[in-house]
Amino acid sequence: MTSLRLVVAAVMVREDGRLLLARRPSGSHLAGFWEFPGGQVEVGESAEEALARELREELGVEVEVGEPLTFAWHRDSEREILLLFYRAALGSGAPHGREGQDLGWFLPSELTALQTPPADAALVRALAAAAPSPGWGPRASPFLPT
Repeated sequence: MTSLRLVVAAVMVREDGRLLLARRPSGSHLAGFWEFPGGQVEVGESAEEALARELREELGVEVEVGEPLTFAWHRDSEREILLLFYRAALGSGAPHGREGQDLGWFLPSELTALQTPPADAALVRALAAAAPSPGWGPRASPFLPT
């Protein structure tokens, strides 16, 4: 029996409308897949605290964690996760892969061509379908009018 893991991920958008994704390093589960950066919530921390910590540890950046955008539940033979996606705005630091992962900034229309984890699939489709204009920016919703 697998236990449920709570995982958080950031949807970070530059002013040009590109979204930050991280490529899972070789040797890891789903190696080579592109995903929204984040990680597991640890006992005693909130989802928002966990997301800020994970981005600091993995990307070397401070972020402003915004509102939740959506969630996904995924189960396979190895794991069961509840994934919470949050909007996040870059504060200080330039993102770089501190754990050997590649990073990339992609337009929403480019996301469906990437190999992404099953848990990210619905959000990837929604972002690509919404086709937000390049000016939707880091704090404006890609799904709602500003």
